[in-house]
Amino acid sequence: MWGDEFTPAKPNLRRDGLNSALAISYHRRIMAKVRRVRAAEQSSHKKYQDLPDLKPVHVLVAGEVIVDRYLWGDVARISPEAPIPVLRVTRREEKPGNAGFVMANLCALGARVSALSVVGADADGRLLREIFRGLGVDTRSIIVDPERPTIVKERLLGSVQAAHRATQQLLRVDEEDNRPLSPALERRALTELKRQLARVDGVLVSDIDKGILTPRILREIIDGARRRKIPVVIDPKLTEDFSIYRGATAITPNRYETELATGMRLTDRDAWRAAGALLIERLGLDACLITLDRDGMYLAERGGAGTYIPTMPRDVYDVTGAGDVVLSTFGLFLVADLGYPSAARLANLAASIEVTRLGTEVISREDLARALAPSRDGYERKIVSREELKSALGRERRAGRRIAFTNGCFDVLHAGHVQLLSFARSQADLLVVGLNSDRSVRAIKGDGRPVYTASERARILAAMEPVDYVVVFDEPRAEKIVRAVRPDVLVKGEDYRDKVVDGRDFIESYGGHVVLAPILHGRSTTHTIEKLLESRGAP
Repeated sequence: MWGDEFTPAKPNLRRDGLNSALAISYHRRIMAKVRRVRAAEQSSHKKYQDLPDLKPVHVLVAGEVIVDRYLWGDVARISPEAPIPVLRVTRREEKPGNAGFVMANLCALGARVSALSVVGADADGRLLREIFRGLGVDTRSIIVDPERPTIVKERLLGSVQAAHRATQQLLRVDEEDNRPLSPALERRALTELKRQLARVDGVLVSDIDKGILTPRILREIIDGARRRKIPVVIDPKLTEDFSIYRGATAITPNRYETELATGMRLTDRDAWRAAGALLIERLGLDACLITLDRDGMYLAERGGAGTYIPTMPRDVYDVTGAGDVVLSTFGLFLVADLGYPSAARLANLAASIEVTRLGTEVISREDLARALAPSRDGYERKIVSREELKSALGRERRAGRRIAFTNGCFDVLHAGHVQLLSFARSQADLLVVGLNSDRSVRAIKGDGRPVYTASERARILAAMEPVDYVVVFDEPRAEKIVRAVRPDVLVKGEDYRDKVVDGRDFIESYGGHVVLAPILHGRSTTHTIEKLLESRGAP
């Protein structure tokens, strides 16, 4: 699926200053996912055996692109000016949203992407175009309108100061102008559309009703795609009249949008089936994928076929971006000729991953492959690679959680280990355990160790309640894994009081700290092995 054509260009920081710096940050995060997928595919094709191999596809995404801006901070007091919390901002993050988020997801899934949209002649518009160019998106059909601002959704998120817990959205501020495009800009958009339709394999439309997708532009998208016999999949706006989407290949409305457009209450499977069939007949669709939040999805197809896809059991943290993930995943696999039911199931899986994350975060091919992998027991899911851990900890930090870390051989677990792990977990919101590989244990302890292999030791650790993640590292010293984890708290036993603690200088350089845990004297793996040998009369 990964072709040489997907080679995103890095933004030019020297030329474009702050906007390019922000674009570089987003570009790096997306490209990190791309590199992980490429490396994994090269090293282990078996890992992806349940994820269909797709031909390279080129997708046009039409609709409103926005800046999703997040201001993160601490709340420690109430304003003296009004009964509102005071947010002390500690971090700022900017991402593409709506049609822009659809594009970012498509790039992470391996598609070539072209954009048809409108931005303002402002810094936010320049930022979006820089991000898209960094991802490899063709931005030549993004039109600049000096009469309207780039759409921005700014979210303020606060957590309890010091504890860094209970992160929640305090306020959202929108900047937009939803007037329809001027006739001149509409003509320009139609010209760009005609040029793009001649070279793409399918079209995805994200309509949030901000004036860019005029009825004429929508009609030309649908009719033009039909003439070329390529699919057009639409995430519709909230409206009582879906007739503007007549002739599309498929639409992906949510429960409330479907109820408004059909006048039906979607309370059970019979209602889902009836609503889907009505929209297919009324709009001349080939399929209708209705997203039903907690109930999953219902796929209706022309000819009467229907498929119910139950929701995946997940802890829902934030539903932001789930609809865009459905459009990008369902649309991509549909354009790639996978078939409606299979594309819908993958879209349901992708959405179930998205809602576990705070804010919008792209779902990559690697994410889908990992979710499709043969099911492991719950505790075994805690065992992750270094790259998987990096991604997971990024999400944990964005949720305001503090991270504790400890490391060791953990060969033949004993009461001292249990006490150390419990103490370490009490120092933060979650605990990462770095586990020495078999080779590094031999280097530290000598021949005959470890007693248990790294895979066995990892499973035992993962089964323990205080442990949230287990990562195996191959170096005898822990400096590299400490730098990879970048914990808020590093925990070692009290016997390290006069010893060098690997990573101490690094942790303290950014405000983290080392905590020494009380130890149970007389408890060690070496002592346990000696007692076992003594009981058997061995030297």
